[in-house]
Amino acid sequence: MFDIPANDQSAAATVRDTISMQGIGLHTGAMVEMVIDPAAPGEGIRFVRADFEGSLEARTIAADPALVTKTQLGTVLTNASGAAISTVEHLMAAFAMRGITEATVFVSGPEVPILDGSSKDFIEAIDAVGLRVFAHTIDKVAPTHAVTVTLGDCWITAEPLPEGSAAEVILDVTIDFDHHAIGQQRVVIEGDRDTILAEVAEARTFTELRHVEALREMGLARGGSLENAVVLDKNGIMNPDGLRMEREFVRHKALDLVGDLYLLGMPLGCKLTAYKPGHTINTMLATALADVADQHQAASLSVPA
Repeated sequence: MFDIPANDQSAAATVRDTISMQGIGLHTGAMVEMVIDPAAPGEGIRFVRADFEGSLEARTIAADPALVTKTQLGTVLTNASGAAISTVEHLMAAFAMRGITEATVFVSGPEVPILDGSSKDFIEAIDAVGLRVFAHTIDKVAPTHAVTVTLGDCWITAEPLPEGSAAEVILDVTIDFDHHAIGQQRVVIEGDRDTILAEVAEARTFTELRHVEALREMGLARGGSLENAVVLDKNGIMNPDGLRMEREFVRHKALDLVGDLYLLGMPLGCKLTAYKPGHTINTMLATALADVADQHQAASLSVPA
């Protein structure tokens, strides 16, 4: 996709067997049934709304940054028929961290189950069935120059790895929240997808209690609880067991970034520096990287033989 060397590619893979899961939808509060089926090379990651009327094509939503329609409290994808799927980022992050490039995800409602608010349960379900690795290869997200997106005071840059770096990916993420339990936090992760998994997979989504109350008045966050999020009130963290890890808040933002960028369907092979990332700017970067790749491909095709 970026016209990159063979060592900047990785093998395509899918789940070895069907995975069945269920859990609460974060926004509807309804129970969601989800099935992840193996898929063939080249099929990519697709969501299928089992409850949506119409043909299989009308019910199928590709994991594609071009289909992002909303980014409030999660990433929402919508196809041309109006079928939508929300809160895809934690599952997409799990796919990224386990190297799954092909899968068909059947969902009984409009959102992926929130489970515990991280990627942990998805990872465990994938590990329970294992992977099938193909000879087919996938390019990595490895831009040849820096690509930066900005939104207010938030920004993210994707750039080539430093010369001589042995890492497959570098994540440098900083957040800054006006709450004494969070404040400014930074995490730098350098290694491969297993390194990322170890650092962020169990980091849970978080919110403030006052925001939950406002969202429920809007008909959102009906499934949110201390079981699937870190919740803060004016005194601090409300969860009885506290945090799972040091700087869990910024680690979850790194997890979201990995999941949102995996809408490109490509493993990370670059350095990402993010200041105050969120779903809107994350998916803006995914779109920008897709545009860069398309422009490069068009330029390559126009070169005379």
